[in-house]
Amino acid sequence: MRSQRSFRVTAYLSVLVVLVVSAVAGQSAAQASEREPRPVYAAPTGEAADPGVVRDGRDYYAFMTGGLARVATASSPRGPWRPMPDALSRWGEWASGKGAVWAPDAVRTSAGWVLYYAAQAKGFAGQRCIGTAVADRPAGPYEPAATPLVCPILNGEDPAADRPDQTSGVIDPSPFQDEDGTRYLLYKTQKTPGTIRMFPLSSDGLHGRGELSHELVRHSDSIENPVLVKRDGYYFLFAAANWYDQCRYSTVWRRSADLWSFADKDEHVLLDQAGTGLCGPGGADVVTGGGGPDRIFLHGWVCSADNQPCEFTGVVTDPNKRRVVYAAVLSWGTDGITPQVPAFLPPA
Repeated sequence: MRSQRSFRVTAYLSVLVVLVVSAVAGQSAAQASEREPRPVYAAPTGEAADPGVVRDGRDYYAFMTGGLARVATASSPRGPWRPMPDALSRWGEWASGKGAVWAPDAVRTSAGWVLYYAAQAKGFAGQRCIGTAVADRPAGPYEPAATPLVCPILNGEDPAADRPDQTSGVIDPSPFQDEDGTRYLLYKTQKTPGTIRMFPLSSDGLHGRGELSHELVRHSDSIENPVLVKRDGYYFLFAAANWYDQCRYSTVWRRSADLWSFADKDEHVLLDQAGTGLCGPGGADVVTGGGGPDRIFLHGWVCSADNQPCEFTGVVTDPNKRRVVYAAVLSWGTDGITPQVPAFLPPA
């Protein structure tokens, strides 16, 4: 017959095994949960879309579609992100004042902080142009220029004269500075076919430098939200393919040794619904340098109060749909020149 002590030892070991198994299972569940992309920022009201993200010291600023350019800030890509007042102090005189700012982005130059934004232009049938604004601080407030920078009308410095549809406007401005300090602005022409163009800028980023823009890529469906990154002698053009209101909206990339030659380069998918489980992972921006790891920020559609991705294959028709921001690791493969996203960052 077992002694009472042996019984107690056996019972103790049984409980210990249960606790260990439970802990391991809980840890596995937590790890699995962290592998599932979760938004790092969801706007308190409305949505958070087309993040243009900059880093100033340890602080991050995300400029987003909506109002007079929505802004949120955080000390880490994971957040917590804090919404701030809209970036623009007012509309530029060239803008109609209707609708909202689309896909703003900012950069620091000799002029201070320069904000690029797309807004409906006066006398342009609802089509948009791209303007500039300047501030002393990254979050603003930004004072807009009286005339547009890129606009087919209203004396825009770059009229994008040879765009496929001569009635289309321009959106999605994205600044780029090459290793020699030369500045450029990438943007998209509206309507179909979609194109990505690039405009050489002055050293302060506020004007052109006497050259017109040139087309980089054309897409029979839609291509937008361009971002250019230089690495190891190559230029990487990231963009969003397909239509923004569909779950098949995705982030793609092309690589070229020539700054102006992307049309004949292979297009690769970086992020799509099949690979991430997200609905429409696009509108991305990349933050590199500063001594830290590279990060990519993007938006996706969610259709529930707890921010679950919408479950559609095409157009998202759920009336509760809204866009939220995700952050992820951007790595470059074993060859150092193949963009990859090995993990999404969990929210703080």
